[in-house]
Amino acid sequence: MTRTTNTDSPRGRSPRQPGWLWVSAGVLAAMIVVQGSGVFESPALAEMATTSGSFSMLTTDGGNDEILVVVDSRQESLMVYRTVNNNDLVLLEREELSSLFTRARARAMGGP
Repeated sequence: MTRTTNTDSPRGRSPRQPGWLWVSAGVLAAMIVVQGSGVFESPALAEMATTSGSFSMLTTDGGNDEILVVVDSRQESLMVYRTVNNNDLVLLEREELSSLFTRARARAMGGP
């Protein structure tokens, strides 16, 4: 007499291993904790730029401080800020874009 086993029947299946499910849940929980704690936060670098509404912003390294350049397209102005003790922002310069471009054109043509 030949004995056959049917692996598709409920009796022939091997019991499920719930260990992998717990391992993956643990890995996901660890990733959430690490991301939420800010362990891998990086300082602002020059390649960081963004646009929100009528504002375009760019950060760059200013030596000891970070520099933030903001272009307000609605008021056509450029503002330059720097950080103080990595907590506060101080306005360094505000320029109207029209006068800035006029001076740049004059310098390119050999004017003062």
